[in-house]
Amino acid sequence: MNRDAPDILSRRASMTVALLLSTGLTLLVLVALFPNLWYGLHDITDIPIYHNYAQRMAAGEQPYTQELRIEYPPLAVPFFRLPGHVDDLASYMRWFSIWMGILTLATAAITTTVACRVWPYGNRAYAAAVLFPVGVALTGAIIVNRYDVAVALVMAAFLLCLIRRWFVLSAVVLGLGFALKMTPAAMLPLVLIMAGPPKRWIWPIVAFIVAAAAPFVRPLLNSADGVWYVFQYHLGRPLQIESVLGTPMLIGQMLGAGWARYGYSYGSHFLIAPGAGIAAAASGGLTLLAIAGIYALVWQRRRSITDSPEDQILVVLAITLALMTFSKVLSPQYMIWLLPTWTLVAARDRLLGILGALVLLLTQVEFPSLYGRLLGMRPETLAIVSTRNILLLLWLVFAAWRLWRIPTSDNRTPARDTELSAGAQHP
Repeated sequence: MNRDAPDILSRRASMTVALLLSTGLTLLVLVALFPNLWYGLHDITDIPIYHNYAQRMAAGEQPYTQELRIEYPPLAVPFFRLPGHVDDLASYMRWFSIWMGILTLATAAITTTVACRVWPYGNRAYAAAVLFPVGVALTGAIIVNRYDVAVALVMAAFLLCLIRRWFVLSAVVLGLGFALKMTPAAMLPLVLIMAGPPKRWIWPIVAFIVAAAAPFVRPLLNSADGVWYVFQYHLGRPLQIESVLGTPMLIGQMLGAGWARYGYSYGSHFLIAPGAGIAAAASGGLTLLAIAGIYALVWQRRRSITDSPEDQILVVLAITLALMTFSKVLSPQYMIWLLPTWTLVAARDRLLGILGALVLLLTQVEFPSLYGRLLGMRPETLAIVSTRNILLLLWLVFAAWRLWRIPTSDNRTPARDTELSAGAQHP
């Protein structure tokens, strides 16, 4: 008899328990908590926008043409069509939320699978199984009001592929993520670093390009201008009122040291205040600098990080935070992207876990129930948003600090090498 058989059976049983725990508690949050929050389940929802697109496509209009311009990438369109019931908005909203709930359960399952892979022994996988539904509860009903949980699902699948060292498949997942919401593409350099020397980069790069480009082929055949509109739309957006870069202006308004008000364009409210235009113009460069800084830390520590799935997850969290913190647009639904990485990092790092939990909670406190008061520049709501943004910045800073503390490739301690070797015996 194989001596490892009892160990394998024990690990499978533990994974089954963890999966049942995570999906069961997540389902409880979806069906019991969300309908009984202090705000309505569908307050300030984008579902009517998706319904309008679905209704027009059902009537024969082609997306990404002059008659039907869509600001979302091509892989978002199937999610708009998924609920059916295009002739009944109420039924469409109900079924859209159900489908997003199903995607949330799938994200819970994959995130828990990653946890069981990273920590096959001990209680951390069970902690992650509980933390994911906690994160869903902290994020709130916006999860079933936007399609961004699909991005969280992509991130969870990417993490699973990355820690399994399936680098080509990781690149495919990121390519599909680009065609879904573009931002997952920022993780591609991490795949290449983990893959090793440049001669091993060819297939991941090819896989990413093919997966990212394939969904755009048909829209390009319909109208190149329609495809360019997707990118033009997001490049042209002004500084959103909830963005981190707008925080000094909100604080100035709150303290009477400046003035700020809001305008509306590109489907959201933007900030009108001294310096808002400069901040919006600087956001792209600041985001690139922040991501480059994270990758500089990763490159110096690539051997250590390659050997440690825990550190790889931390890197993904840090890159995602860098994308969000310095972007000129920080919509509340972007917090959904963080659920898999927050869950896994919080299972081992109390400080990063607490910071993330506060960011998620304060976002839900402000949106949607206090959003009208934010637009009215009420001091208490400005304080909530400003505090959330400062905590988000601190979250990024401490995540980068955790990366900085990882031994560089030339300074790995014997103790860490011994620890990693021991961990490698139990993949």
